[in-house]
Amino acid sequence: MTFEMTPIGTVRNDRSEAIDDDWDRVDSRIELDLGVLGADATVGLREFSHVEVVYVFDRVGDDAIERGSRHPRGNPDWPAVGILAQRAKHRPNRIGTTVCELMAVRPGGVVEVRGLDAIDGTPVLDIKPYMAEFGPRGDVIQPTWSRELMSGYWTLGPAPDVHRRVDGDAWLAEVLASPADHGRVELVVCRPDVGERRVLDEGELEVEVGLVGDNWLARGSRNAADGRAEIDAQLNLMNWRCARLVAGSDDRVPLAGDQLFVDLDLSPDNLPPGTRLQVGTAVIEVTAKPHTGCAKFTRRFGLDAHRWINGIAGKAHRLRGICAKVVVAGVVRPGDTIVKVTG
Repeated sequence: MTFEMTPIGTVRNDRSEAIDDDWDRVDSRIELDLGVLGADATVGLREFSHVEVVYVFDRVGDDAIERGSRHPRGNPDWPAVGILAQRAKHRPNRIGTTVCELMAVRPGGVVEVRGLDAIDGTPVLDIKPYMAEFGPRGDVIQPTWSRELMSGYWTLGPAPDVHRRVDGDAWLAEVLASPADHGRVELVVCRPDVGERRVLDEGELEVEVGLVGDNWLARGSRNAADGRAEIDAQLNLMNWRCARLVAGSDDRVPLAGDQLFVDLDLSPDNLPPGTRLQVGTAVIEVTAKPHTGCAKFTRRFGLDAHRWINGIAGKAHRLRGICAKVVVAGVVRPGDTIVKVTG
């Protein structure tokens, strides 16, 4: 019996060689074939934090296929074990599977992931949402050699940039000390262009353009089918205490990419969608648009910070921040009070 499979997409990333280690820092884009899949095939996928990607080791030639046993990675210090007792690419059917972080789902059939151990151009056979119920039941037991093999598979030690060590419990306690109302605007940051930051002494907020001088409108959105800027993501607010903790210093806070950094409880219980806030002389409205850490955020502040902010507690308290839109134009300055508008 034989089966013929048609790839549903292709992996795109910066890895062109099948290097065995340091995959946790690899950001990949899976370009789906919408001739094979329907345009709505990814609807609902973004609700999951992780996906399982099934792909083909298409560069493995017939002469390299192993059907018996071998030393993993050819290392004679490790025992020769059967091909079904290791995860080598030289498998009879050349199929690989990996659970990786889901970073984004874009219009036009693009899925962005982190930690996919597949090189550029790899054909993808399937993508499935990862559910905790499919995780191991009972203790995971494995031989010593496999732990040695995997010791550098995901990361080879400190990242090129030195990031702060995350102390999740202590950091969360600090963030939760922010007031529920009558908070304070600590920093106003304009983004004139991609990668640029300008700290403002005074920011003008307008209904049509958001923060004047910011590139929100011109940049548009990859999440919109027509590429236009999303009104529900006109402004990004982040908790000042959280931003300082992950950044490590006040001067690095603007790198987070948000426009308003505030000392205020941004949790959904305190600020559900539709809540209006007066900031300076302007009024903004919290939207339902989720705000999550992007690849740039992770590169600047580290994987640990990204995973803390986007973990269960981080999501519950919206540590990455919230999205909002301007409903009444006005001026905002550092030091201004930020209060809930009632009635």
